Amino acid sequence: MTNSEIILTKLDAAKRQLETAVRLYFNDADPVSIHTLVCASHEILTNLNEKRGNSPTIISDNLIKEPYKKMVRDKIREAKNFFKHADKDPDGVLKFYPAVNDFFLLDSCETYEILTGEKVPHFIIFRGWFNSRYPDILNTESSEIVRNEFRDNKLRFYSAMIAASSELK
Repeated sequence: MTNSEIILTKLDAAKRQLETAVRLYFNDADPVSIHTLVCASHEILTNLNEKRGNSPTIISDNLIKEPYKKMVRDKIREAKNFFKHADKDPDGVLKFYPAVNDFFLLDSCETYEILTGEKVPHFIIFRGWFNSRYPDILNTESSEIVRNEFRDNKLRFYSAMIAASSELK
């Protein structure tokens, strides 16, 4: 490994974190590590999105009614903060639900595309997986074949989509 420098924009950093989080997700890697990466990316993307005056992201507290904002914000940030800090609760314990990663990943993939217009294969694949896994949540229709074929096997889905996308090049 060389000691050369890497010049990055905020978007570059967010994209790299997010692509790594997606790859880890599809390979059933550690959900805590996935959460830490996706939340770091999500924070950058959400801030840039807001600075550019775009519509709020899915997990934005701009979409939450005022009396509930603090509660929702605290709940959304609970795991992220728990995994980063030990100053206020060094003996704390967290009940973590890894499925929350699905929603942070989706929101980050969508926000990245809004900000850049770039169609990143890993992000498109994740959105397809999300849509097949949670068919009733999004306002899009996924193919019944994809839904039935891959619903419970995300690595098989990911591998099939990567193979298909490499054939398009």
